[in-house]
Amino acid sequence: MLKKKIIRAIDDFFQYKKSGDDEILDEVLDKIEYKDKYVIIDGEEKIKVDKKKDVVGVFLANIPYIILGPGEIHDDLPEKVRKIQSGAIKLLEIGGFNEIATLEIYLVMEMSLRALYSEWLKKAEYVKYGKKKVKVKNLDYRKLKLLLKRKGWSKYKVKVNGEVFPYSQGSLLAWAERFMDDKTSLAFRLAINVRNLLAHGEFEWNLYPTMRSLESASQASWLLFEKLRRSG
Repeated sequence: MLKKKIIRAIDDFFQYKKSGDDEILDEVLDKIEYKDKYVIIDGEEKIKVDKKKDVVGVFLANIPYIILGPGEIHDDLPEKVRKIQSGAIKLLEIGGFNEIATLEIYLVMEMSLRALYSEWLKKAEYVKYGKKKVKVKNLDYRKLKLLLKRKGWSKYKVKVNGEVFPYSQGSLLAWAERFMDDKTSLAFRLAINVRNLLAHGEFEWNLYPTMRSLESASQASWLLFEKLRRSG
């Protein structure tokens, strides 16, 4: 019954769903149980809730932990990611700001994707638009998007290292999947979709974020950079 509630909620909003996601969810949702106003995750994390239906909010606030398992806070992440991570830690320690804390946890993951592309971009020499070339110098993901706007170039025709520039959030997610396994991909896609809903005030569940969620988000983000660096 709990599993069906969560899956039904996900199906109502998930924009980035892929084949194979249902099988992963079916497996990881077995980690969640409800008992005497507590949601218990993997037999370890106990979260007191107001109502049984809040199990959905527990899942949606703890996606990386439930899907990927325990992690740890990493300080050797890009500076922009560390700043957001630091803010999320403070919000969790203060308590009472569950929606904002959840948004910040998932912003760590989203910003990690942008920073990951920025690091990958360092290996490029030119950005190409048809026959035009612009030498890459001190560009990151944000600055490259601004360059496209300033020059009036179609975002669909710009190539970096021979690859189409991932201008949208969905295309950036797809680009980053080369550094992910299936579970990590689902955790990022689902977490970022929840972040979008929170950022636009379109959220109807009570959220219960935990430090374990942030730790797993930090770990998953850090592993992306490790895989990028190992790939040469």
